[in-house]
Amino acid sequence: MADKRFNTVPEGDDGHDVDTEPPPKASIWAAGCVLARTREDGKPEYLIVHRPRYDDWSLPKGKLDKNESFLDGAVRETFEETGFAAKKPRLVGTVGYHTQNGNPKVVRWWLGQASKGTFTPNKEVDAVKWVRFKKGQRLLSYRNDREVLDRANDMQLARSAGVIYLLRHASAGNRSPMDPDDWSRGLDRRGVEQRRWLTRLLQAHPITRIGSSDYTRCLDTVRPLSNRLGIPLEFEPALVEGSHPHRMVSLIHELQEEAAVLCSHGDVIADLIGSLVASGIPMSGPMKWKKGSVWELRTISGRVVSGRYLPPHTEYR
Repeated sequence: MADKRFNTVPEGDDGHDVDTEPPPKASIWAAGCVLARTREDGKPEYLIVHRPRYDDWSLPKGKLDKNESFLDGAVRETFEETGFAAKKPRLVGTVGYHTQNGNPKVVRWWLGQASKGTFTPNKEVDAVKWVRFKKGQRLLSYRNDREVLDRANDMQLARSAGVIYLLRHASAGNRSPMDPDDWSRGLDRRGVEQRRWLTRLLQAHPITRIGSSDYTRCLDTVRPLSNRLGIPLEFEPALVEGSHPHRMVSLIHELQEEAAVLCSHGDVIADLIGSLVASGIPMSGPMKWKKGSVWELRTISGRVVSGRYLPPHTEYR
């Protein structure tokens, strides 16, 4: 995992280690594994499971036992459901969603290499399939599982694969030249609406880290996501308004293998995206970074290899 250069924001989460600590006492907490193996042709395939109770195809997971860590729960549940142990588990990230009963649920995922094993039908799972990535994407019943498999496949193909969700903070009114405390400006009504959309969007993707500028409007944009997923909200100087572009490049390099949400300002994002385009990196979308927007940047060995722009949710209407 990348060097933890972030400083935990005091008002944020409790700073627990997302790999091993028991979960916060909120929501329904669960964990699971994406089991992978390599075929004779050298290409990977993944294990998906059929649950008769829901008649769906999903990835193996389950609720944590009392005082059980996420990782221990992920390995245990995977073995109980599939008969395969997850070797050398690597953190994929955390996703959040609501169950069919409307209850909030959070699942922390690992990528594990499958041991030799034998599946036996049980009360949770009545069938399993080993599938290639594209077939798995077609068969999996839920978007969050497809997003987890997408991230795990990147990790399986390239150990140093990462992804950065670079946010510009949500709408926070207008800057006033008469206000010496511009850093403390909070979100306006439109910004609160954008924050809700960003939280719903990003919690469907596996996330490992959440970093932010220490400006109030940035912290307020990502704090609900931090609380929702139980991932500490961390302060990073490279994201602060006026930061030199080289600091952002250095930060992204140190976040290789991570799936990180970073919340910053228009000038910082403009400098970074402009430099990536000038370097010939393929970028999908307009050269924009509106408030409440996201640039999704895929990385290999800490270097951006592609990107796409997701406009603010008001532009989807």
